[in-house]
Amino acid sequence: MLTPEEFNSLNEATKIQYSKLCEQKDRFIEPDRYSSASYFDWLFSKGTSFDCYVKKVNETNIDPLNDINKKVDVVRIIFYAFLKPIESQFFYWTLLLLIMYKFNTKRPVMKLILYHYTLRTIGDIIEKLGELTNNYYALDNNGNCINNTLYTEQNPLKWFLTRQINGFFWHIGEIVGDWYQLIRTKAVAKDGSLIKYVYLSCILYNLAKISIPISQLFLLPTKLYFPAGNYNEDYVNKYYNYYYALQLAVVITSLLYDVIVYIVLKKELFNKTISDYGFLKKFRLISEYRLVVSAVIGLIGLPIYMVVALIKIKTFDTKYRNINFSFENLRLVITNVQYMIIFIDQILLICSRNDSSNETTTESCTCTCTCTSCRNRHTDYGNYYESDVENKNGNGNQRSYPNMTFRNYNRKNSSEMNTPYNYYSDLNRNKLSNTQKSLSVENVNNINNYNNNHDYNYSDFRDFKDYRDYKNYKDW
Repeated sequence: MLTPEEFNSLNEATKIQYSKLCEQKDRFIEPDRYSSASYFDWLFSKGTSFDCYVKKVNETNIDPLNDINKKVDVVRIIFYAFLKPIESQFFYWTLLLLIMYKFNTKRPVMKLILYHYTLRTIGDIIEKLGELTNNYYALDNNGNCINNTLYTEQNPLKWFLTRQINGFFWHIGEIVGDWYQLIRTKAVAKDGSLIKYVYLSCILYNLAKISIPISQLFLLPTKLYFPAGNYNEDYVNKYYNYYYALQLAVVITSLLYDVIVYIVLKKELFNKTISDYGFLKKFRLISEYRLVVSAVIGLIGLPIYMVVALIKIKTFDTKYRNINFSFENLRLVITNVQYMIIFIDQILLICSRNDSSNETTTESCTCTCTCTSCRNRHTDYGNYYESDVENKNGNGNQRSYPNMTFRNYNRKNSSEMNTPYNYYSDLNRNKLSNTQKSLSVENVNNINNYNNNHDYNYSDFRDFKDYRDYKNYKDW
């Protein structure tokens, strides 16, 4: 209770409100209620010192604009919370993929991306709404009033919402994103015996990551403060000693996962003739290479975070225990880059597929013009087909990679010889129409005999007016 001197020092507006403020006194866990307060009493408490709350209201009443600003802040926080889905760094990537896949959400990869985006966005919304609980009226170790919480753990409700509940949304969302490397590695790797190690490392990584929100359930809101009303910093620091040990386990299993994925994909890449490609071309054309780059980013960045976790654990029982060694933003940057590779990989796979479709269309030109520009479209496009598409011949493990050679358009054997130029059905008929008039029966027989024993290339034949010229060229 306020002393008579403290009460008399209050301004008139606060004195008028004092009786109404006393109605909220049961929401403060003061020493006389500490032992009887329940779990939910702590969650919905406004602090551990009613007197500090009255003093804060007194400061607010000095300037009427303070109360207005407080209400505006509440509206602003709620508004920004529901803007989080659009503010998310994954929103526009996800929207772009939805457009490219024509909003086909039944594809497994789109389900994975949508679950990853949705879960993490829910976490972001809860985190933003947690700012509504920034005020908690308590005492410091010297008995002075504290109104604004510097740490999440200083407000029981904020800790419950943004860590014990929100932690599961964030970490499960990350786990879903971590499955992408497993899915893609399984799709492109020919050596099935190594896939079991990818599965095992992924499971270990997921278990280590989900252990973090589970561990936060053991930091009870009912023990965040001493009976005297001051913050129980030792209790919280002791938890974080275990927390950093778990983070260390996450980093180690993440590195293990990245190493195994790297080994499997690197072995796969050794079987490809890509030594002449530059970095950008490899990154653009080859899905395995993009996954290798993602793994390398983790191998480079995560050890830094591992060192930080080791330092935190090592200094727990020393005078440096209160130093803030948190590098959580570094971990988020590293992992988010790996999640960005998911979107980049899918976009480039779609572009490669579209390039392949466009090339197939241009190879079967049916226009009636005799210009050579149409026919010169048969160039090397370096197609790369999406690696998870099974081979039509039944061998799902065979993949098509860029071929830097010109394609031969081989004539198909046929017994139907109605006209001399049926053998060149994929050539421009108009271009050969004049040649037909000058061909005798002997010429036709020569063509038939020669082509039954030889493959021809249209790109070569198109520049010759007569079969004899073409035959001389091929024989040479």
